[in-house]
Amino acid sequence: MNGSTFWNIHNGIRDHFDVFGEWEARWSSQWLSQLGLRSSTVWMDTGDVQGYNVPDYGNPLNPTSIPGAFNAQNHSRTDHNLDLTALLRFTPDAQQTFEAGFARKTRSPNLYERYAWSTNNAMTMTMINWFGDGNGYVGNLNLKPEVANTISATASWHDAKKSLWGFSITPYYTYVQDYIDARRCFGGTGMSPCQGSNLTRSTGFVYLQFVNQSARLYGADVSGYFPLLSDSAIGEVKMTGVLSYVRGENLDTDDNLYHIMPLNAKLALVQKSGAWTNTLEGVFVDAKTKVSQVRNELETSGYGLLNLRSSYEWKQLRVDLGVENLFNRLYDSPLGGAYLGQRPMVYGTAVPGMGRSVYAGLNLRF
Repeated sequence: MNGSTFWNIHNGIRDHFDVFGEWEARWSSQWLSQLGLRSSTVWMDTGDVQGYNVPDYGNPLNPTSIPGAFNAQNHSRTDHNLDLTALLRFTPDAQQTFEAGFARKTRSPNLYERYAWSTNNAMTMTMINWFGDGNGYVGNLNLKPEVANTISATASWHDAKKSLWGFSITPYYTYVQDYIDARRCFGGTGMSPCQGSNLTRSTGFVYLQFVNQSARLYGADVSGYFPLLSDSAIGEVKMTGVLSYVRGENLDTDDNLYHIMPLNAKLALVQKSGAWTNTLEGVFVDAKTKVSQVRNELETSGYGLLNLRSSYEWKQLRVDLGVENLFNRLYDSPLGGAYLGQRPMVYGTAVPGMGRSVYAGLNLRF
């Protein structure tokens, strides 16, 4: 790490220019449609790069070296992306609403996904990581934008004013063309970590390159609320609940997608009396066993938490008090990634969730 400045992204640019429009039509008192269209142009470019020194990283002017091979290529990329949304809503009466929709969403690679270049050693690869998994990454100049096509539907039943009771369910399915995932990097010379057991290791930190693959995600969200007590001595009491499930699969490798939340639910008792609102909430999360094998993602156990919240409103002022994780339960967060605080980093420990937390807040409306 001496001799020169390490240029990972050198004068990188990523500019957007978007044009969008939306058309909403109410065909009758029961039927409504929405159409949206967005045209997006993304310009990306970066300058030539170099390592800390020539002996370890290679001469950036020599096209047979790692930085030299990157510098010899054209770095400029222009993506012309087109997004589309379509929604059809049917409201047969004041207590029912049905929706069906389609969405096409496009995401161009970011600067690191396209332009990170170094596979010379583990340190420079692990500098490329916003996933929290402790792995090292290298970019790919040939990445295409990923395009997600989603179909979904929502059925909702509720009272006429949507204040007493309600139930809704939303299933969805998404197919992602050119999904930006990762594969184990291979080859390299000298101190490059893209050699040996990197292709086959099922534990420990690994080294990866961003690639386009195909993926699908499907699942459902269910929510509802209904009264338990009304105009009682303790005021109004209602039950609320949310249940979510999503499954993510890489269709090219049959692997699981990274950072997918397992089955989870929230159930709450909400009591309201005058200016006071009090909530007793339970959070329930299933074990995370469907993990990304290519990233050696960590599994986590299921858990349940109890939260307490209270608020008082007076004119434009609201005071909030609460306790999260009342019993100070120790648990591993399914989306927390790997714990990387120790040196040297040790594989196998998930980031624990937040312990008991007390908060207070003031909100003023004006």
